[in-house]
Amino acid sequence: MEQFWGSKVASLKPIIRVVLNRKEYRDSIQKYLRGDIEWGHRSLSDVKKLTRDILREEQNEICPYCQRIIVVERRNTLEDIEHFLDKSRGYYRRHAFTATNLILSCHSCNMEKGTRDLGDSSIREARYLYPGLGRFRWPHPYYDDIAACVRKEPGPVYIVVDGSGREAEAENMIKDLKLNHLRNIESRHQVLTQRSRKITSILARFITSDRESCKRRLKLLIEVQEEIHKELY
Repeated sequence: MEQFWGSKVASLKPIIRVVLNRKEYRDSIQKYLRGDIEWGHRSLSDVKKLTRDILREEQNEICPYCQRIIVVERRNTLEDIEHFLDKSRGYYRRHAFTATNLILSCHSCNMEKGTRDLGDSSIREARYLYPGLGRFRWPHPYYDDIAACVRKEPGPVYIVVDGSGREAEAENMIKDLKLNHLRNIESRHQVLTQRSRKITSILARFITSDRESCKRRLKLLIEVQEEIHKELY
């Protein structure tokens, strides 16, 4: 799969719906929706893995909330399948496998969001989700272009975009996720600086190699390094 490290996430498309409607997953999903099994049940492992893979590609490996790279790691500890309307709330359980309620977020954003309720009363009561249904507390990753509502500048620092029509929602998201908290900015800067040094060290080892596999990895590492620099400077 080609990587698009410098891309931004626009409004997402619910392409995961095709997977969620597959016959082989139908029984397990229905058991979850009825409350017969919980999210961690082994029968949901395959559909969750495929959901994770498809969302990663659809999002260009970018977290829709903070618009930063989700670093791919073998155990997926830096990413989470995220429910925009939190599945732990009883009235949103019915949307646990709704395509427009699923994203892949970075672990930090998912932890800060917690079980926060992002819907109003009409959304809580809704059987189906669609644009204009009610008022969401944050810009919606499928119904809105979050990058057009919240601008990420070097640092990173997050700014509400005037004229988006979602200024209040954008302000809520920046505040709720603590995107502009100094401690978070400094911590992110430290992590990225360390990662940049590590990449530089790897590049130095690869630079004399003529192997095609090394050349492909060099290209990817250079793209990651460029994205880190955009965020740092």
